[in-house]
Amino acid sequence: MSLVGHDTPQPTTVDRDTDLGSVVGPEGALVLGPRALAVVIDGRARRFHYVWLRDNSWAGEDRVAQSGERKLFTASIADGIAPTSASYDPNAGLEILWNDGRAATYSPAWLRRYDYSPAARAARRSPVTLWSAAAGEPPRFPHDEVLGSAEGQLAYLDAVREHGAAIVTGVPCEHHEVERFAERIGHVREVAFERVHNVRHDPAGYNVAHTPGELKPHTDMPSYNWPPSIQLLHFLTNQATGGESTLVDGWAAVAELRRDAPEHFDTLVRVPVPYQLFSDDEDTWAENPMIQLDTDGQVRLFRFSNQLAQPLAAPFEEVEVFYAAYRHLARIIDSGRYRATFKSSDGDLLTVHSHRVLHGRMPYDPASGARHLQDVYMEFDDFTARRRVLRGEHQPLPAQPQETR
Repeated sequence: MSLVGHDTPQPTTVDRDTDLGSVVGPEGALVLGPRALAVVIDGRARRFHYVWLRDNSWAGEDRVAQSGERKLFTASIADGIAPTSASYDPNAGLEILWNDGRAATYSPAWLRRYDYSPAARAARRSPVTLWSAAAGEPPRFPHDEVLGSAEGQLAYLDAVREHGAAIVTGVPCEHHEVERFAERIGHVREVAFERVHNVRHDPAGYNVAHTPGELKPHTDMPSYNWPPSIQLLHFLTNQATGGESTLVDGWAAVAELRRDAPEHFDTLVRVPVPYQLFSDDEDTWAENPMIQLDTDGQVRLFRFSNQLAQPLAAPFEEVEVFYAAYRHLARIIDSGRYRATFKSSDGDLLTVHSHRVLHGRMPYDPASGARHLQDVYMEFDDFTARRRVLRGEHQPLPAQPQETR
């Protein structure tokens, strides 16, 4: 549908909402359908449903004045909500008088920010760069820059968001410094075990990490229904022979599996696996599929821990199907593809997005020198929240000017 000939286009009506997707016209062209409208902004038609616009009104009677929170009760919106009149101005935005007698304005900036077209939703998705088969070390950032400037901290947060891992160098080698660092960024995620976990050779330790043998790449705490999504590992000292750090981009490994054996991928999305981690005083247990997808079908959460897996309790006909898929993925992870191997130094603080990146360690000789890490957990949500705050993007954008409080 093409609309031409007006400096300030007048609204046009169509009989079918499906016609809104083909609107082509000058800036500000407005087309009203039975249950939705389209308006041309920045040369592109953007479609909005009437019920969505009414529900997101920022008119005074629809918001709590002191906080901007919603006051309009969604269930009270009439099924046949529609404009009595509507117009669009490039400066003021979309002005609507609704058939329930209320009026609302939606600014151009607000319509751009909350546009829910496929292109707009894709643009808002966090960028993710999967590692190549010959992965290198994660990006490094000086401690003083990460904690000393907004720019330095944003660079670190962006790296973790995009690449899934980063290393902060020059962190003071003091006990609980990892906890202090975490609290400068966000909040420590409490778990059933120590708030600050000491990783060193301990013949009486409750976890394989306390042994000096190879620690295969894994994700921590799959024994929670929602495992911690960020792990910070601070090397207080790393003078032992061996013990190189290993990281594997689990999402890259899963992408290879999905490409080459989609039936195996589907199996690992479907079949739940039980995991358990316990000590003398605590216990954690959860049973979930190894791969969890978001609503767009993209990988959201990946669990992988050979050492914590418990006996599978799947239907008989699923058991061999599962093991074929599990071994296929495990061989990709163990192949050396998508893996970074490097020696961490005293004062390094390794950050991993642990719903994505697996971490491990090569064997080391505890008699050759000291090796002591302290780690804490956080949530990826806190990283993205901190990023929004630093960028000044965390406060909602009102759709229309608000009365002075």
